Amino acid sequence: MSRNATCLICLAAFWPATLVAQEAGEVTDLDAITVTAPDQTAGSGVAGLGLDQPGETALSGAALSRQQGQGLAGMLGSVAGVTIDQPAEEAGMAVNIRGMQDVGRVAVTIDGVRQNFARSGHGANGQFFADPEMLRSVTVTRGPQGGAGAVAGGVALTTVGADDLIDDGETQGGEVRLRYGDLTDTPTLHLAWAKRFDNGLDLTFAGTRTDEGDYRAGNGDDIFAAQTKNSLLAKVGYELASDQRLQLGFSHLQEDYTTGKAAGTPRANTAINDTITLDYSLNPSDRIDLKATVYLTETELDQRALLAGLTTRSYATRTTGLKLGNIMLFDGLGAEHSLTLGLEAFRDKVATEDPDNTAGTLTPSGERTVWSLSAEDRMDFGRLALTFAAKAEGYDLSSVDGGSDGHGFTPRLGVDFELNEGLTLFASAAKTFRPPALSEALVNGSHPPPADFDIRPNPNLLPERGENLELGLSLSAQDAFAAGDSLTGRLTAFRNDLRDYIGLEWQGGFFDGYYQYANISAVRIEGVELEAAYDSGRFFGSLSAQSMRGIDRTTGAELESVSPDKLVLTAGLRSADERTEYGLRGTMTGAKENMALGGERWQTLDLFINHEVGENGLFSLTVNNLTDQAYIPHLSTEPAPGINAQASFTLRF
Repeated sequence: MSRNATCLICLAAFWPATLVAQEAGEVTDLDAITVTAPDQTAGSGVAGLGLDQPGETALSGAALSRQQGQGLAGMLGSVAGVTIDQPAEEAGMAVNIRGMQDVGRVAVTIDGVRQNFARSGHGANGQFFADPEMLRSVTVTRGPQGGAGAVAGGVALTTVGADDLIDDGETQGGEVRLRYGDLTDTPTLHLAWAKRFDNGLDLTFAGTRTDEGDYRAGNGDDIFAAQTKNSLLAKVGYELASDQRLQLGFSHLQEDYTTGKAAGTPRANTAINDTITLDYSLNPSDRIDLKATVYLTETELDQRALLAGLTTRSYATRTTGLKLGNIMLFDGLGAEHSLTLGLEAFRDKVATEDPDNTAGTLTPSGERTVWSLSAEDRMDFGRLALTFAAKAEGYDLSSVDGGSDGHGFTPRLGVDFELNEGLTLFASAAKTFRPPALSEALVNGSHPPPADFDIRPNPNLLPERGENLELGLSLSAQDAFAAGDSLTGRLTAFRNDLRDYIGLEWQGGFFDGYYQYANISAVRIEGVELEAAYDSGRFFGSLSAQSMRGIDRTTGAELESVSPDKLVLTAGLRSADERTEYGLRGTMTGAKENMALGGERWQTLDLFINHEVGENGLFSLTVNNLTDQAYIPHLSTEPAPGINAQASFTLRF
């Protein structure tokens, strides 16, 4: 056990006693204190786990606060159906939903901005970079509702804003957070402040510095994982009228780290993401609830060779986009209607510089344009609700090696039937459509030695199409077992069938052959997901479970990208005044036989403690992997950290 972990566990043991002694003093009367900020309240429980919509799980408020010690990858990986692909030495991460990832199958957005950076290699073909200290909500959507071209789903991240920092009746507010533990070389510092003016103007500023270090795995191996992160955020909002708002946002994120140390090919990496957004909202009546976002975001990764003979290269993706949506409420045909109209469009401009690779790069430069028009009408007849939706989608790819384009039409039908109060049966059927990516259709390069082979373009590559079926039960009950408690849950069975699935295929003979992306197979992924949360005020708990199987229907081979069975159990207890909570989180995964990546079963146990300090403070402690297990997560090649502890203190002002 590390010295930091030992010290933090001892601190956790004595911290509540110290606070009790403080509460017994004559100066402080804690009985009269109320913490109004939802993100900071230790006793707000699993209410932050949103299961309102089929296929959607939302982490907000207390759920994010309580799980922050896991890091963003840990928080997302605790959601049923979700697996995170993040090599230890890399700063970016990829999201796998229901066994699918890469090249647009999962749409990741930050404040509505698509994160489309991609770099071909042995890891994930599609990464995003984010500062978890800035986040205020995370929403995971499974299925084709995740965004344009996203057949697997989407992850929507929302950053801090003025409403998160300024309490009711106040004109300004902020927070400062210190976080330190075994995985950081120096304490993480996060600052955020916002002010609201009488003329309808509000300002928000935030910044974070994180200095993560290498770590020791449960088997004693030292893993290279050091990286430094600096991020800045600024937002300017203006109330044009009582029903209109305009907001300009800017964010800057830089991450510095070194890859290839263990392999003897070290490169110094600098990843920079800059984003500018302009948001507009209009809500004068039930017939108009309009939200629009235009944005420009650029992610650039520079890799500088640290040894002679290695390549120095850079990859950049600039995305300009528009997202527009309007919700109308009206009555007609004996039903209450909620009609949602949407438009999403973005253009990626990819620029790759690899001067030492004369045979060509596997991340081609070029442009990609994707658009979608959608309409969804939910008709509520009382206990029965019907949803009719349709989406028209299209794409255009271009590079020096050619181009391609296409379009598709994807309808969706949903049925919700209330079997009893709080118990609802739901089902849906939808067509799916995923355009090929630049790095698939128009790649033209050579794999570096010693595995020397060419990958040539295929402008005739067809988009992936398929069908998504879901059937499930959802439960929402108040006063389920005792007065004031709440119980929510959802059980979902799904099947995804994809045709024209895109993958590499050998073309030609032994001496003149090459690889090329082709529509090689049909894929079926099916499984069951279970999520539940209970909160009685004094006790709380949650459950997240999944069981999935995926096969190539052409060959019968099992898909490595489909995660093994997983169960995450959380249970906790609060003090009588609900100012302190203690909890345990257990994660258990099954094995995947004959898999190259993370195939063995493993289990971990985590401890977390949250305590309100004074009127506006929150102390948190997380001890991950209490039993110091040695394990390799699915999709990873390196073992995860052994026992590690992390403490944080957040003060609102």
